Amino acid sequence: MSLLEAPGASRTAGPAAGPVSGGQARTRLRGVLAGLAAALLLAGLFGRLMAYGLRRDETLYVPPAALLPELQLYRDMFYNHVPDSAWLFWGFHQLSGGFGLLGAARLAVFCAWLLLLAGAAWAGWRLGRSRALALLLPLMLITCTPLLTQAGMSATNNLLPLPFALWGLGLFVQETLKPEPGRAGLLLSGLCLSLAAGMKASAVVFIPPAAVGAFFLPAALPLRRRLRQVVLPLYGGGILGALPLFWYLLRDPASFLAHVAGFHTGPHKAYWLDHAAAEPGLALGLGARLQLAQETWLSGSALVLALLLACCLWAAPRGSTRRTPPQGGGQILVLGAALVLAAAMSLLPAPGFVQYYIPPLAVLVLLAALLWRRLEAPVQAGLLPLLGGAALVCLALGAPRLGGGLAALARPGEFAGAKAVRGGAALRQALARAGAPEGPIATFMPVYPLEAGLPVYAEFATGQFAYRISPYLKEELRRHYRMAGPEDLEALFAADPPAALLLGYAPELEKPLLAYALARGCRRIPAGERPEEGQKEGPGDLANRYGTGQLFLCPPHKQP
Repeated sequence: MSLLEAPGASRTAGPAAGPVSGGQARTRLRGVLAGLAAALLLAGLFGRLMAYGLRRDETLYVPPAALLPELQLYRDMFYNHVPDSAWLFWGFHQLSGGFGLLGAARLAVFCAWLLLLAGAAWAGWRLGRSRALALLLPLMLITCTPLLTQAGMSATNNLLPLPFALWGLGLFVQETLKPEPGRAGLLLSGLCLSLAAGMKASAVVFIPPAAVGAFFLPAALPLRRRLRQVVLPLYGGGILGALPLFWYLLRDPASFLAHVAGFHTGPHKAYWLDHAAAEPGLALGLGARLQLAQETWLSGSALVLALLLACCLWAAPRGSTRRTPPQGGGQILVLGAALVLAAAMSLLPAPGFVQYYIPPLAVLVLLAALLWRRLEAPVQAGLLPLLGGAALVCLALGAPRLGGGLAALARPGEFAGAKAVRGGAALRQALARAGAPEGPIATFMPVYPLEAGLPVYAEFATGQFAYRISPYLKEELRRHYRMAGPEDLEALFAADPPAALLLGYAPELEKPLLAYALARGCRRIPAGERPEEGQKEGPGDLANRYGTGQLFLCPPHKQP
């Protein structure tokens, strides 16, 4: 069915259909133009995502894709999030090795984008029963400023829960609107909601509204049948999707909880309280977090989406000729509860970062579709010009960033993944030329050596995040972490001497590592240049927004 046809519309086909009328031709032309526009937007999104510079958080999320299943999450490395995103990146790394470690993880995020945009289009089409809304809702997401910056452009778990939450709640709404809910749709709904929580722990807030609502919706269905047709499949899908979480939790509950919960409620907050001056605009207090939330929820295309919701609420009682309440009141309560819980959870962590405030966007899309569905046809027709204006505003908001993404497609060699691969190759070649001894690379930027297949210390496998909280750790947490602080370096390097140290990305944190290198007679060697292009030593491909790689070669290890 064409996106420009109304659901359930009949079509004529075959030779007997006769010549195409002017109206049909215009409809087809609009469909072609919409398809071309969608292709350009997706191409711009892909280019921007792939060219977006390496971010420090990616040194936590990406390395496990190269180390699983040789090293176990939580037990053999420091990983302070739930496990599904790590295994997702590992799977993409296995299937798309040509993209490199970072590139494969970015590709996984792009696929999550596609799933999210498809869910928004589906919500407008199936829930909102509007082809205009099916075009506008994904447009609002693809031009949303927070999603076009670090929250949606880096290989982390920030965007990953959104498509699963949208599909999970959307399928629940769709099935419970039917007189006879479909078990398969509800099973998939529960599965998606659990997968969202498996991608990011805070996404668990999407589960209770559906889990409670399943006992009451659809209201016309007898309780016994509701339990059989709604509750059991929804809960069954939820249990299936939560199996990875259950496995880690039952296998080593103390370690799992120490990483996922203990880190964020203790040393993480203590570190930022002590280093607030190093992060201008850090949202520590509730007032600052509320301000950051407002900037995320009520700006750009997110504000356009909020205004659309307000217009639907305002227009609903006007011009209504219904004698009975419209369908979907209970489902709106479920989505409203999900929105409130998601907003509250976003405000809970301290300090707050922009990426914490994007989960409510998935619920807003579904609410817009369902509220539009409840409007009568004349009211919808009167609001269509508003939708057209909203689309133009969204295009204007997203054009600079997505246009830059289109331009980036002409330079695939400048993609972040390609740079990381070249940086790893430059690192490997520099060590080979210098005759480096065997041993791991000590660095807080493990993406580069892992791209080259070089060993790294398990204690630094996910970057600096465990190292920097060492002064703030209590012993009951420290014993669950595979980590090393400044005070542990001598013993760590004595037991397993490094072949080299790759520094230059966090000068303050790296001071003990630099002191070790100088005290042991490590010499700095050129790295990052591309001799085949005749370049002199310089930043090359080991440079990123945090600094320029400095490679220190360690002397040969003395045999005992």
